[in-house]
Amino acid sequence: MAGILAALALLLVLAAPTAPAAARERYEGRVQRVLDGDTADVLTGDFERIRVRFYGLDAPEKNQDGGDESRAALDRLIAGREVSVLVMDVDRYSRQVGVVYLDGVSVNLEMIALGQAWVYEQYCRDRKICGEFRRAQSRAREAGLGLWADPDPTPPWDHRRNRRNSKK
Repeated sequence: MAGILAALALLLVLAAPTAPAAARERYEGRVQRVLDGDTADVLTGDFERIRVRFYGLDAPEKNQDGGDESRAALDRLIAGREVSVLVMDVDRYSRQVGVVYLDGVSVNLEMIALGQAWVYEQYCRDRKICGEFRRAQSRAREAGLGLWADPDPTPPWDHRRNRRNSKK
């Protein structure tokens, strides 16, 4: 009898419908805290606090030139506001990586357009979204906005690598 029940349970599991792999979760919540120019904590309607890493961009580190300005720009845009998050991935730190929208406008795109973050080419894979990000970055660079006021700003990934190498 136990064998029949186990076989039946296995059949039910195998026959259960699964969500399509391309489906992306979207949720809404209020921004509780901006940690830096590419990370914020969002409190959902279910009172779940979720740390969100902004998809496709990388902002200056806190201890890097432009870090305070980048964090302040993101804070001005979204602190305490209701946002929508389209989850694109989960990173190795268990943060949700997503596109954050405020009133239907991509905050990720806005941070790049303001010159407060780089397109993170290593991880920006969505053709449509990342194409928009690249065009916005080119315009910000040409206009000398934000971090592009410096003719040769150090990208955060280089800054992090240099810090790791100097500690060795």
